Amino acid sequence: MARVLILRDAEAAAKTAQRVADRGHEPLILPVEETVVLDGLPPEIAEGEAWAGFAATSARAIPSLAAALFGDARPLLAVGEATAAAAREAGFPHVWTACGNAAEMGHLALTAGLRPGDRLLCAVGRRRTGTLESALDAAGISWSTWEVYEVRPRLPKRSLVSAALEAGPIDHVLLLSVGQAEGYQRMLAAFPELGECKAAILALSPRIAAALPADLARSARISAKPSLSSLFEWLS
Repeated sequence: MARVLILRDAEAAAKTAQRVADRGHEPLILPVEETVVLDGLPPEIAEGEAWAGFAATSARAIPSLAAALFGDARPLLAVGEATAAAAREAGFPHVWTACGNAAEMGHLALTAGLRPGDRLLCAVGRRRTGTLESALDAAGISWSTWEVYEVRPRLPKRSLVSAALEAGPIDHVLLLSVGQAEGYQRMLAAFPELGECKAAILALSPRIAAALPADLARSARISAKPSLSSLFEWLS
């Protein structure tokens, strides 16, 4: 049994922890980020136009979409199965899934029946890479962004870090975003005892691993596919 450190915000970390436990390992939760919902209504659309559908790159965006557009039957394009599952649970009947990569969203929009020139409402976080927008541009799909959440950095209390280490060293660290990679670096600087564990870093993508210092990036184990199921293969 491995001891696996999870750095996601508390709500998302609980779900990941259950999946880690289901595989017979011990999850340890020390969030290095927190999600803050942003106030505001969707952007207005030009008179005579209508949204052809919606897009979300994270399950964090779904509550705001559901509050404004509950049960809307237009296509909702989701990056990753977790986002798609959250959309279905929130009452959206026509959910289309890109398998963990926002670069696929342009092709997905066309597959879902949108046409070049149609406009999507994209519910997004305040910090983002622009991959979604570039993919839609390449497919000729117009878009408007609606910032509905922000992921803010935080540092766990020393007492929580000490408690996590009392039972033994940490074997693996899950890094599921660039923000978590940056947060892990902050933790190592604040709590040098974490570095003594020599934990194996499991990164969801090469981009996430590249956000680490060179020595950690070289040793990071990278998921073959951008999904938790694929990343968990390193725990077997």
